[in-house]
Amino acid sequence: MATGISQSSILRTSDYAHLLVDYLKRDAEVKHILPRRRLSMQVGDERFCYLILKGRVTFHRRSDDLAMVTITAPSLAGIGNLQQMQMDGYIKALVACDIAILKMATVYDIISTNQLWEPLAKHMMAIAGKSFMSGEQLSAPSAYDIVRAQLNELFSEASVVRNNITAERYIREKTHLSRSGVMRILAGLKAGGYIELQRGVLINIVKLPEKY
Repeated sequence: MATGISQSSILRTSDYAHLLVDYLKRDAEVKHILPRRRLSMQVGDERFCYLILKGRVTFHRRSDDLAMVTITAPSLAGIGNLQQMQMDGYIKALVACDIAILKMATVYDIISTNQLWEPLAKHMMAIAGKSFMSGEQLSAPSAYDIVRAQLNELFSEASVVRNNITAERYIREKTHLSRSGVMRILAGLKAGGYIELQRGVLINIVKLPEKY
């Protein structure tokens, strides 16, 4: 798939996230979040911003539970809902994480007081770019193209993430592909010696063919 998309660029945190997190975390209470736990962007009428201080999470769209993007510490999730609820969803911890939870009113006050509107705008532009790249992957012309992109992204993940999720589950959480379709492609790639799987976990990518 000749998209020129770098998997590491999709997973890498925004250059401006560090500055925002440094300001926002100063008076925030940090919680240790266990893997697979979900944290909602909104509870009742209260909107929340999550500071990912350690670990990785995925942001899921609430309407269909699709994993939209992986967020790597240090970064923040939910900031797009600063003015109003724009992105209804939740984050799910891929590994054990340290996360600070802030009410959006508190976030607004800190950003205003410290004149952080410019880095916030640049951060949101970076997020928009990552969302566009992710959308390009998911609109690839074939199921194999989608699986190929997701396998490359999975292999770019930290080993603590990669070793604790099956390739099939990782791919299906981020796409609308069927389990049988994903398993068929993975089985074919394994049989052809293109990838190494151990109990469904991706161990190595030897070389993924452009077409399959």
